[in-house]
Amino acid sequence: MVEQIVAGINSLKRLADLPVDRLVKYAEDMGRHLVQINLKTNQIRKFLDAVKKLEAVKTAGAGGSGREFFDRDGVKLLKPKLAYAAGRQSEVKPLMRLLDPCIDRVETKEDFKQFARLVESIVAYHRFYGGRD
Repeated sequence: MVEQIVAGINSLKRLADLPVDRLVKYAEDMGRHLVQINLKTNQIRKFLDAVKKLEAVKTAGAGGSGREFFDRDGVKLLKPKLAYAAGRQSEVKPLMRLLDPCIDRVETKEDFKQFARLVESIVAYHRFYGGRD
């Protein structure tokens, strides 16, 4: 199942090209799978928190107005966070196998927004299907 989702992701040039209906389907399938392999919610919540921190990054624009800043390096550094979590808990490995190619396709703010939606949706479905802390 994870391999099928990864194949779908790998067929994309940019993550922003992932249609929302497919994103939701992938997230639901992955969330259900992670519950079945007993991944704890706190493991994916920590990763979602790191994504949310990147999403919140702003820099001051001219005159003090905030403007969005895309931290591509910060996104790429999510890969070692996943590797560390997977090294500590083997149940994280399927999530890492899915999210690594997603991170590779994050080149723009739009790609990152789609990535953040995917991670958030996986967490939501994980909880929905009975994921526990």
